[in-house]
Amino acid sequence: MKKCLMIGLILLFAGGLLFAGGKQEKEELDYSSMSWDEIVSAAKEEGEVTFYSWWGEEWWKTAMTDFSKKYGIKGKVIMAEGTATMNKILAEKDKAVGTIDAVLIGGNRVKTGIDAGIFYGPIINMIPHGDKLDPKLATLQEGVRTGGYLVPIYRNQTGLLYDPQRVSNPPHTWNELVAWIKANPKQFAYCNPDKGGSGQAFVQTVIGYLTGGLDKYAGDTELDPAKVANWNLAWDWLNEVEEDTVITASNNESIDRLNQGEVSLIVAWDDDVLVNLKKGTLFKRAKLYIPNMGFPGGGDTAGVLKNAPHKAASLLFIAYLTEADNQIRMNETIGSYLARTDIKGKQALLPESERQKNGVIWIPAPYKAHFKAEFVKNVMMK
Repeated sequence: MKKCLMIGLILLFAGGLLFAGGKQEKEELDYSSMSWDEIVSAAKEEGEVTFYSWWGEEWWKTAMTDFSKKYGIKGKVIMAEGTATMNKILAEKDKAVGTIDAVLIGGNRVKTGIDAGIFYGPIINMIPHGDKLDPKLATLQEGVRTGGYLVPIYRNQTGLLYDPQRVSNPPHTWNELVAWIKANPKQFAYCNPDKGGSGQAFVQTVIGYLTGGLDKYAGDTELDPAKVANWNLAWDWLNEVEEDTVITASNNESIDRLNQGEVSLIVAWDDDVLVNLKKGTLFKRAKLYIPNMGFPGGGDTAGVLKNAPHKAASLLFIAYLTEADNQIRMNETIGSYLARTDIKGKQALLPESERQKNGVIWIPAPYKAHFKAEFVKNVMMK
């Protein structure tokens, strides 16, 4: 009798530890060893998810509403500036449980997040269709190796946009582009890279062709001074052609100038072109292509935070975003192209084969930040 009483007291004491402060200590589940059906069940048991994004509010909230209806999981979308969100994540990263479940990631925040080790995973092989997502973006984003911790959600691509009534033979190689600019003064436009990504695409291309290629930068987590020592060649060339080119203040200003007939050939984003075509602020005959010399593209990804309170629900929502119907709806709604390569968007300005053949990855964020600052100093302020 005494022995039974003692065992009961021990078990009661152990139970008290588990319920310390009135809260049960929940064992962390290993979702990588679970089937997808088990993850779905765990997500429904969690019952809620919070997702952060910095743009496309209408699309994300609609997607979350539909997700909630499908799975019975309470979803919340928080719209906040990307850097502010990253600062919040970093401030909470040492807490056992944070306040953010999943987040859309892009730009220099990719490197910040990967370096800080804030993401749970790798997760790309946990979700259905992970093997059907763009292999370039699934491996490298903004020049950073993401290791499967981030899942491609959509892609965007830069290229050359032109008026076919004024450009009969658009340039495809570097030498052809240089010759075209010289033969058609003030008809080529790109935006200040400090003000828009299409301008960054052009400056990166200039750097690649004049300073020894782009492969040497891949995977670098910090700027190597030796690799930028000859970038003066790029600034010298850009200054040389300054009188023959037009530098705009934004991605949209470049499109506006093309639409108004002020220029004939510009650097542009595919999603910006779609949006302007849809709004009627760009003439229907405009043509976009990725020249054979290659132009950079990428996209944005989503990740689950290591201390997310609802990991299973986060995995389920990210997987939901990569479902075929939702990929197509996103393309129709916000113009960004599908992250999946096995299906086609209804609004496809560029064929998948061209994206894979001529699209190149962005150089790492430290180099991009450096060339934006150097362009302002060595070109804009000359």
